[in-house]
Amino acid sequence: MRKRTTSRAKETIKEATTKATEAVKETVEKTTVKASEVIEEAKDAAADIAKAPVVEEAKETVKKAVKEVAKNIDIKKFAETTIESPGFAVTMSSIEEAIKKDIKDKGIEGKEISVYVNVEQKAAYYTVDGQGSDDYRIDLNTL
Repeated sequence: MRKRTTSRAKETIKEATTKATEAVKETVEKTTVKASEVIEEAKDAAADIAKAPVVEEAKETVKKAVKEVAKNIDIKKFAETTIESPGFAVTMSSIEEAIKKDIKDKGIEGKEISVYVNVEQKAAYYTVDGQGSDDYRIDLNTL
């Protein structure tokens, strides 16, 4: 009798496990299908919102505001600065380029360059990060 009870209990457990497994599989399948539908609906809703007249109107308003601000900005740009003295004329851009080349040739590293033009000596001196030297000199006659 004990064998029968154990055997029946095993069968009952097996049937219950099978039913539970099937129920879980069915629930997972339904949930997966439903989740896919919800995701698609959310995508459609997001696309509709992006196309909404309010969004388009806001875009146009921003574009108009940017154009209006751009019209009212008065930008002045210096084309070039030239230093003239008897015997020579030199542009600031040529001085800057000569200093950059001199710094590179000397292997000097730094972030901030200051330039001092001495017209009497026909030279441009510079400092790198506030540090100067007698060697930090460009002869303006050579430019």
